[in-house]
Amino acid sequence: MLKAELQQVHVDHLIRNAALLFLGEYLKSVEIVIIRNAEKGDESMNEIETVQKEVTPLSEQALMIRVQNMPTLTQANDFFLVIRQMRKKIGDVFDPIIEAAKEAKRKADLTRAEAVRQKEKIEEPLLRAEEYLNGQITDYKREQDKNRAEEEEKNRQKAIKEETERRKKEEDLRMKQAAALEKAGATEEAEALIEETIQAQEEPMQIYVPPPSTPKVELNGMTMVTTWHVEVIDIKVLCLAVGQGRCPTAYVEANLPALNKQAISLKGEMKIPGCKAVSETKSRPTGR
Repeated sequence: MLKAELQQVHVDHLIRNAALLFLGEYLKSVEIVIIRNAEKGDESMNEIETVQKEVTPLSEQALMIRVQNMPTLTQANDFFLVIRQMRKKIGDVFDPIIEAAKEAKRKADLTRAEAVRQKEKIEEPLLRAEEYLNGQITDYKREQDKNRAEEEEKNRQKAIKEETERRKKEEDLRMKQAAALEKAGATEEAEALIEETIQAQEEPMQIYVPPPSTPKVELNGMTMVTTWHVEVIDIKVLCLAVGQGRCPTAYVEANLPALNKQAISLKGEMKIPGCKAVSETKSRPTGR
């Protein structure tokens, strides 16, 4: 007992030290990012306010342009290029902030990943032991439950047989009594006894089933749970059922990345049942 307690203390000590190490590294990385952002905070806020003031009037002017002839086409083209320059300016302001946040997240993710790896490494022997015990407990309980159910059914059938035999003996006795009454001239009493016997036979059978001798398995701190999942054994049969309307379309999902590759490769020549290649034409800056 003392040895187990000392081992547990050692494990607790290792886990606590690892957690403190990871937490310290994480807080250090976050602190560096906060300090850097604070130093650049005022400068960034001024730049943000500047570009924000330029964006609204520019977007409003652009939305008022209607391309109807060559002059308005040139005007729209010029505004398009100005907008691209403004977007680059916005990127110059926000991209460093975004990258700093990404770097902080990257360091935090690395710290988290290492903590998870260490946790899984320490837990791995326990998980194997837990899985082993779970299998042992499940197999034993399943066997005991099966034996208990079989014994319960055996006791029930025995009780039904005994009650049926008892009723038959009682019926035979009453019928003999009714015959004796009829022979003695007590016809009404005989008929009443026969009617009573018939009603008794029609009543629901009530039996006592003794509990099985096999003990019921009771688990402490755990329970048996049955879960279900699906396994697709023939995707073609499933798709056929969907196509015939015997299953909802929600049961299958198109592989859009694979279909888009075909559309890009074959363009208007793509021939896939239920699909069509759709083209979209947009203007794109050339970098001038």
